[in-house]
Amino acid sequence: MTSHTYQQAASTGTIDGPLQGHHREWYVVSPDGAKGGVSRLKVGQPREDVLWFDRRSFTSEEELLLRLHGLVPRVPPVQRVGSPGPVILDFIEGDPLNRRSSAGSSVTPAVVDQIMEVFSALGQVLPGTVLQWQISTRTDGLKDSAQFLQSLIRFTREEVYEQREPEFGELFRRLGIRGRAVAPDSHLVHEAAGLTARPFCLLHGDLHRANFIVDNENRLWTIDWELATLGDPLYDLATHLHLMRYPDDQRRKVTERWKTTMEKVLPGASAGLADDLPRYLAYKRTQSVYTDVMRHAIKIRKCAAPEEREKQLDESAEAVGSVLADAGECLGVSSVPGTTEIKDAYRAYCPTS
Repeated sequence: MTSHTYQQAASTGTIDGPLQGHHREWYVVSPDGAKGGVSRLKVGQPREDVLWFDRRSFTSEEELLLRLHGLVPRVPPVQRVGSPGPVILDFIEGDPLNRRSSAGSSVTPAVVDQIMEVFSALGQVLPGTVLQWQISTRTDGLKDSAQFLQSLIRFTREEVYEQREPEFGELFRRLGIRGRAVAPDSHLVHEAAGLTARPFCLLHGDLHRANFIVDNENRLWTIDWELATLGDPLYDLATHLHLMRYPDDQRRKVTERWKTTMEKVLPGASAGLADDLPRYLAYKRTQSVYTDVMRHAIKIRKCAAPEEREKQLDESAEAVGSVLADAGECLGVSSVPGTTEIKDAYRAYCPTS
């Protein structure tokens, strides 16, 4: 990274990296002089090779984090380098939660408690406050819950499926995937129209294990606020459940904890949960099909060695097969391809040179 941002960050100390984040490339800075007792900082810029499959609602993660301090617990502290200058985040030393408990496994009660603290804090950051910050880049979907979900489906249809169809359409067709699941007359859109109205608040939008850091005091820090937005709080729960893949018993307990937690700070946040949570989960499963199919194609393309490619084909076939199986009903298909068919589809779409 040779940008002005990198050059200013490098002037503060020794640079380590790059670290490949999902949306940005990060460098860790060891300052020449300690700042505020923090040993390391990090600075990032958008990755040029990444495909965005989720909409962004704020001018930058750093500008949002500057405003979240004192409102949401355990978010990375930030500071500016120079005036004017880039905003640099404190590097949170610790382990991502997914290293301690992988997706599909249970997490400790202490972790659940701290996740609920995040939901509680977000439920108290209301649209009026956020709009006053003047860093929001969009206002569509802010009328009610139905419009909010419909706007998400529309984004997936127009910006994810239709925009990428010229490049990935052949692969979609080989896997039996079409855009009808997110079409204007789809079952998803019809179901979205029936959502119960709920009060809006700030959402993280991507609360999963890799975005929680456990420090050496077992405090849980929430990172990667790139997908934060204003909207229906039930969407944040649905996204969290979809990505965390809790065991069934803990999933039920987390849902009940969320309901109790949110009603204390944002009355009405859980209205219609029994009917509407499955609707949001259906959207998340459908969205994952389009995004994961493309992400795995990119992973396979990047494999240089034959052994690396075969290993990635195996991993991708298993992952995509799982996503397709989860979303089969949402996609409106009677059957989904098996592992061998998926590998064959990727081999044909990503031929070796």
